[in-house]
Amino acid sequence: MATTTKTAAGKVDKRKRTGRKAQIIDVSTELFREKGYHATSLDDIADRIGFTKPAIYYYFKSKEDILFAIVDEIVDSGLERMEAVAATDLSPTEKMHDLLVENTRVILENLDANSVFYNERGLLSAEREEAIRDREREYTRVARQIYIDGVEAGEFTDVDPAVATATLLGASIWAHRWFDPNGSMTTDEVAEQIATLLLEGYRS
Repeated sequence: MATTTKTAAGKVDKRKRTGRKAQIIDVSTELFREKGYHATSLDDIADRIGFTKPAIYYYFKSKEDILFAIVDEIVDSGLERMEAVAATDLSPTEKMHDLLVENTRVILENLDANSVFYNERGLLSAEREEAIRDREREYTRVARQIYIDGVEAGEFTDVDPAVATATLLGASIWAHRWFDPNGSMTTDEVAEQIATLLLEGYRS
C-alpha cells in the first residue's frame, strides 16, 4: 500500500511517498503535463512505469480517477496550509503574508501537478468538478476572512474582500506559468518576494 508523508504545513513529501499507486499518480502527472490529458493513454502511463495496463486498473478504474487524484491532492495540500495559517495568533497582515507564501510554495513545489490542475481539471465530471469547487470556496472563504479582519484592524485598504483576495491569490497562483525551477532563485525566495510585493507594493 502506498504511504504518504506530510509536513506540519501539509506539504506532501513525494520523496517519502511510496508504492505503485503513488507511482501511477506521479508518472501520470508528468505525462498529463507533457502531452495533455486527452493525448495520454493508460498504455502510455503503464509503458513509462514499466508494467501492464491491468496493473493500473487495480488502483484506478479510469484515467479520470487518476486526474481526480492529482487535483484532489493539490486542493488538500493548499487548504491544509491555509487553515494552519488562519489558526495562528498572528496579526491579519502577518497571516496574509504567510498565506501568500504558503500558497506560492504549494504551487511551485508541485509544478507538474499544478499545471495539470489549472490546465486539465475542466475535464473532470461535473460532480467531481463541483466537489473541487466546494473546497475551493472554503479556501477562498478563509482568505477573505483574513482580509476582512485586516480591514477592521486598520491594516488593509477597505476594498471588497472578494476583489482583494482574488487579486492576491491570483498573482500568487500565476507563478506556476513563469517560475523556472532551474533559475537563480529558490522556491522560498520567490514565495517571500511575491508576498512582499503584494502586501507592500512596488514603491520604496
